[in-house]
Amino acid sequence: MSSSFKPSRTPERQQRRRRTNNKVPTGWLDYTPLNTWIENTRIIPFKCPLKRSILRHLQEDERFSLDDLTDRLASQGRKIGLIIDLTDTDRYYDYRDVEDMDIEYCKIRVPGHQDVPEHSCRKFFRVVDSFLRDNRHNDKLIGIHCTHGINRSGYFIVRYLIEVLGLQPNDAISAFNRARGHQMEKYTDDLRRRTPGTVTQVTSSDSDENDYYVTKDRPLPYIRPSVDPIPNDCSTKASEMNL
Repeated sequence: MSSSFKPSRTPERQQRRRRTNNKVPTGWLDYTPLNTWIENTRIIPFKCPLKRSILRHLQEDERFSLDDLTDRLASQGRKIGLIIDLTDTDRYYDYRDVEDMDIEYCKIRVPGHQDVPEHSCRKFFRVVDSFLRDNRHNDKLIGIHCTHGINRSGYFIVRYLIEVLGLQPNDAISAFNRARGHQMEKYTDDLRRRTPGTVTQVTSSDSDENDYYVTKDRPLPYIRPSVDPIPNDCSTKASEMNL
């Protein structure tokens, strides 16, 4: 036998791998699962749903799965039509479970604790715009999550609100914070330097890899409400959105 031969994974290594894959993400329990969608949009941020093998280690009231996500929205008379997953791992849940629920799925890998690549933001803009265009005759929501649904999710969403929908940076950050029910903790200095309405049309590039959507036109105009809704107000009136 060659000295370079390496045996397959030992039972001990396999057990350690299973423990790692079934570990609750650090800090995940510190944040509520979701609150509401951002006013006058169809965008809703939430923390990452987890698969059953991870949730079984938690108390019932601590759990948040894909089923919990859809059940909570159904209780408010809403459905989710697309999930954009910004985590840099595949261990939290199986994307095929999303598609089995008749929900579109898009993965944009964004490592935590570092600057967000510009090409990832452009892809995010294209995906959102394309979904809104193709679903302009319904009110299905676009769900966006990273691990905690706070910083990476907030960065992508707030940039969309500023650069595509034309909100002032502070207004966009506040809108996200109200909808999520938690304050953004990172990236706010970068976001406050952004210029409203700089992205008038999002186009695709031949260099884009694994792109899910190609936009052909912009979503309908954003209308800023005269009075901000109460953060927990998920009434039927609040769901009458133009996007």
